[in-house]
Amino acid sequence: MNILIKLFFVIIILPNVMIAQTSKKNYEYTIDLLHMSNDEVRVSFSPPKSNLKQGKFIIPKLVPGFYQAMNFGQYVSDFTATDKNGKKVVTERLDKNSWMVHDLNRVKKISYQVADGWDSLEKESNEARSAGSMFIKDSIFVINYNSLVGYFEEMKDIPYRITITKNKDFYASSALDYQQKNKNTDIVRAKDYRELVDSPVLYSVPDTTWLKIGHTDVLVSFYNKKERHYSKTIAHELENILKNQQAYLGGTLPVNKYAFLIYYESSNENGFLGDGLEHSHSTVCLYRSGSMKFLPNALHRVASHEFFHVVAPLNIHSGEIQHYDFLNPVMSEHLWLYEGMTEYATIHMPVKQKMISLEDFERSLEEKIKGMKEFDNTLSFTEMSKKSMERQDQYMNFYMKGALLGLCLDIRLRELSHGKTGTQDLMQMLMKKYGAGKYFNDNELFDEITKMTYPEIRTFFTDYIEGTQPVPLKEYLEKAGFNYDETTGKVTAVSHPDSKQIALRKAWINQ
Repeated sequence: MNILIKLFFVIIILPNVMIAQTSKKNYEYTIDLLHMSNDEVRVSFSPPKSNLKQGKFIIPKLVPGFYQAMNFGQYVSDFTATDKNGKKVVTERLDKNSWMVHDLNRVKKISYQVADGWDSLEKESNEARSAGSMFIKDSIFVINYNSLVGYFEEMKDIPYRITITKNKDFYASSALDYQQKNKNTDIVRAKDYRELVDSPVLYSVPDTTWLKIGHTDVLVSFYNKKERHYSKTIAHELENILKNQQAYLGGTLPVNKYAFLIYYESSNENGFLGDGLEHSHSTVCLYRSGSMKFLPNALHRVASHEFFHVVAPLNIHSGEIQHYDFLNPVMSEHLWLYEGMTEYATIHMPVKQKMISLEDFERSLEEKIKGMKEFDNTLSFTEMSKKSMERQDQYMNFYMKGALLGLCLDIRLRELSHGKTGTQDLMQMLMKKYGAGKYFNDNELFDEITKMTYPEIRTFFTDYIEGTQPVPLKEYLEKAGFNYDETTGKVTAVSHPDSKQIALRKAWINQ
């Protein structure tokens, strides 16, 4: 999630609203984690000064990385605005996620209560929790600022200064730098709302370990109410993943600092539940299982996938994501890239880096094929992406069919380049062109990739991603020396591959 260009003034023309110009640079927020009431956190802020007659205050409906409405405003209550004399200023709740504040130019302070979105992973929920917040007084706070902090629609892209009152023994684990004013007070700054929401924090008694991977500082922060000093064990697992991801990404991780914020809840169940949300410089991972032994495997899949999101959509993305509307977002047509290619890298990297065997890789492909068959594969992926909020029943296919499309694209690129270029190289090229605050236009990406690669790749996009032709798995796997039985779904290596198959397979998966 790249940071929007910062503007220190915004000109707005609305009915019955004067043209306004901000004169105070920051949203000045205070969040009290120490004095909770009814399991709710008290939040207050001073809005940037303006001569606006009224302003629309917004708490997000949803956030980047999720494609269903989460309505974080539902957790906000007792919304009150006051002037410098403590006299109430009229406010009006417009819907679940927005309020109109009248006489905004008189407002000195706005305050409200926030309830957490979840308090245990055991309770059934159809919504992912990693985008929400949870509060357990004197124990743990998992904070995504999109559920506590908002912005005025008329005053976007303005810096934030947040003061947090907290337990004296608590440490703020985050990709942002928290400054300790005193033992009970931290201060953190963000250049704008996008950066703030992109930077979750885990507040607890610290169980942290730092890693150095190349030039990247990696924070591993762990919380479980019983298990202590476990971050070092997790860091050891992550170090192996990150070093291999570093090699896979060309020798350098594309961030200077990264934080893994891991919450673990013990249960009496077999198996495990995992939920994660990627950010530009951090990942929130939530786990529940009956045994800690499940954690390493869970981390290999969830943490690896989420970290690969630093490539797409966090560095490579369209204007719809660059200029994200937290209240009424417009969906990009390229979830095949954001989720499909990310999941493909997650299963491709371990075999390419020899972390797993060829047989393990075959099993992972079979899992994706089996998963894909549970969905409607006659739908266009670009159309489904644009309608991802309406078609939640098909959304998980981006992780199944999307990964298999990435596989076919990789093999096709290797074939056309005689083994020299694959999707790893393509993603690096796209990062160079569209990274660092840039973005592509949704309807131009396929043509841009074609210019970077080969004319035949445009046909691939037309047929399999924009179009609805079946994924050419049997044909493409055969090129790399694999048999695919379409009846049983089994993938096996060819017993006696020819020299062309051997060369392509070596270039593709280094096996």
